[in-house]
Amino acid sequence: MKNTSPLTTRRLLLRPWEEADAEALYRYARHPAIGLAAGWAPHTSVEDSLHIIRTVFSAPETYAVVLKETGEPVGSVGIMRGDGLHSAAMKADEAEIGYWIGVPYWGQGLIPEAVCRLLQRCFADLGITAVWCGYYEGNAKSRRVMEKCGFRFHHTEEGKVSPLGDVRTEHFMRITKEEWAAGQIRILPVIVDKKRYLPLLLIGDEQESMVDRYLDRGEMFVMQDAADKPLAVAVVMDEGGGVLELKNLAVDPPFQRKGYGRKMIEYLCRRYGGRYHTLLAGTGDSRKTTSFYGHCGFVYSHTIAGFFLKHYDHPIVEEGVTLKDMLYFKRAMGEMR
Repeated sequence: MKNTSPLTTRRLLLRPWEEADAEALYRYARHPAIGLAAGWAPHTSVEDSLHIIRTVFSAPETYAVVLKETGEPVGSVGIMRGDGLHSAAMKADEAEIGYWIGVPYWGQGLIPEAVCRLLQRCFADLGITAVWCGYYEGNAKSRRVMEKCGFRFHHTEEGKVSPLGDVRTEHFMRITKEEWAAGQIRILPVIVDKKRYLPLLLIGDEQESMVDRYLDRGEMFVMQDAADKPLAVAVVMDEGGGVLELKNLAVDPPFQRKGYGRKMIEYLCRRYGGRYHTLLAGTGDSRKTTSFYGHCGFVYSHTIAGFFLKHYDHPIVEEGVTLKDMLYFKRAMGEMR
C-alpha cells in the first residue's frame, strides 16, 4: 500500500512525487554524474521526467526529497521490497533503500538525513528486519552515505548487468533492525521530576525510602530508544576522595541481557573519568549481579556486613537467596585531571 503521508527530518520533507514536480526533477536528474553512477539514464526532457513520476516514482514508499527552506524537490529516496524493482536478494521481511540527490546539494548531509528517516520507517513502521543498499564499484559517495547511516559491508557480486546494459561490480551493505536499534540509544541527564522513573529505580533498589536517600542528591541518567522509551536508569553520587558511587543501576526487564547495563556503565566512566579515579558499586551477594560487575571490569573492594538486614524493612531476595551483606566492587576510571 502506498504511503501518502509525508515524512519529516530537520531539513527535509519526504513526500510522494507529484506531476507538478516534473520540471524540478528534470533540472537535477538530467545531470550525467547522477544517473550513470547509479545505473540509469539521465533524463532527456521535462516530459521524460513526467513519465518517470507517473511510472517508476509512483511505486509505494517512493519519496521526493524536498527542502523545507525552499519547497523544491532536489532528489529522490525510496524503499523497495522483494516483490519490486531491486538489486539485492532479499527475504520477504527485508527491503532495499535507493537514493540520489542533485549535484548542487552534494556534501551537505541531506541524503544521509533522508536515508536515516527511511530506516526509521522500515524498522519502526513496516516491520522490516533488515535493509540493504547496493553501490557500483567506484561510487564512493554512495558508499559513504551507507556508512554514515550504519550499514555494514555484506558481500560483492561481480558481472552484474546494470539497467543501462553494461556489466559492473556491485557491493552490498546491510543493516539489521537490532543494529539500527542499538544505534538509536541515547543517554540523557535527568534534572527534574526524577521520580517519574520510579518503576525503573525500584528494579535496582526495591525500597522507595532507600531510593529517596540518594535520588535528589545524586546525578541521574536515563537511557532511551528512538521512541523515547526509557530502557535503563542510573544514579551516581560523589563520595569524596575521587570516588564516584553507582547508587542505582536498573534495566527494564524486557531489555535485560542486551548489553544496556554495560553500555550505561561505559558512558558513566567516559563522562566522569576526568573527575574521578574510581567507580564504586554495591550489590547483594547474588551471582547474577556479581558476575555482571565482573564482566564490566569491576573487582571486589569490601563488604558491609548485615547491610540489607539493617536498612530494609522487608527481606530482599535474589535468585532465591535472602540478601544480608552489601558487597562493594570498584573499577578504575583513569587518572584525575
